[in-house]
Amino acid sequence: MTDVTGAGRGAPARIARMERIADKFVVLACCVGALALTGTGADVVGALLASVSCTFAAELLRGRAQLVPVLAFVALSLAVPVAAAFVAPVAYDLAAERCGRWPAVACALLPLVASWRGALVAPAALVALLAVLVAVLLAGRTRRMLEQRAENLRIADGLRERELALEARNRDLMDAQDYEVRLAALSERARIAREIHDNVGHLLTRAVVQAEAQRVVHFGERCERDFAAVADTLREALDEVRASVHDLRDDGCDLSVQLRAAAEAACAGSGVEVSCRTEAIDAPPAVARCLLAVAREALSNMLRHSDARHVSVELAEHPGIWRLRVADDGTPDAGSGSVPGGSGMGLASMEERVRALGGSFRAGPGERGGWVVFASVPR
Repeated sequence: MTDVTGAGRGAPARIARMERIADKFVVLACCVGALALTGTGADVVGALLASVSCTFAAELLRGRAQLVPVLAFVALSLAVPVAAAFVAPVAYDLAAERCGRWPAVACALLPLVASWRGALVAPAALVALLAVLVAVLLAGRTRRMLEQRAENLRIADGLRERELALEARNRDLMDAQDYEVRLAALSERARIAREIHDNVGHLLTRAVVQAEAQRVVHFGERCERDFAAVADTLREALDEVRASVHDLRDDGCDLSVQLRAAAEAACAGSGVEVSCRTEAIDAPPAVARCLLAVAREALSNMLRHSDARHVSVELAEHPGIWRLRVADDGTPDAGSGSVPGGSGMGLASMEERVRALGGSFRAGPGERGGWVVFASVPR
């Protein structure tokens, strides 16, 4: 009959069908007593076969169509009273349906009616009545068991869904933590580079000037060579310091982290939701500076000239190019310079930066509305 658990197709439905079939065999076993008391005439055997056929045909149908063979056997029991001895299996089908157990209990009247009409002896009618009661009890038990099993599955699914949501949340938190740590490390590297450049670099430069001045003052004297050697050593040290500063600055320019930080800083407090997806980490300093500048200018134009509520920044690293895409869902202002032909310098500046590295640049309305800025730089 109908899968009362709502399990639908698949393993739960097959399990429910097997449970019902097992119950029906039990009910048929209860009908054996009625068969022994009624006899083995052709009409009795035919009624038993009709009962078995109708109850198992119901398992092959879906929905309310399952009631057709059940009601057909009920009608047969009214026309051929001896068939009422085997009404228990179809009573099970009625009890398993959502129409409730009372129609099934009403089937218990059929053996009594058949006994009153003389078609069944009283003991056979009593056995048939008991078989109907067993069928109703089995159907109720199985239905409750299947409903409980379905409820357990729903609870398990809900717990699994929450578990997956927590795992996703933990991954997001770990990614955010890694991002913050990486950003702090890059900021510290940049600070150290500035300190070396502003302090140690200037001191070494002053020392070089002083050594050269002393060499000039003592020109022709024996110590002139010593001052020249000192000046050469200081120049070498200054070159090493400059190389270290450049290395620190280059290491401190993680393109994905810097781009995300720039996007969040640009949209902070504006009410615009920003989403970043970066798949590029290492890029030459010139490329990183170019793409960061393009992203900042695109975000600035969006905030000044558009009514966007959401902006997405996507950075991807392909085998041949670095690709940047900044898209919003707003309506650009045609007279602001944020569209081709405008009077502003934003688009021209972005395009010049990208073209200088041999890349391509496009800006215009997106296919789904909004404004899209696209830049690609060859590797």
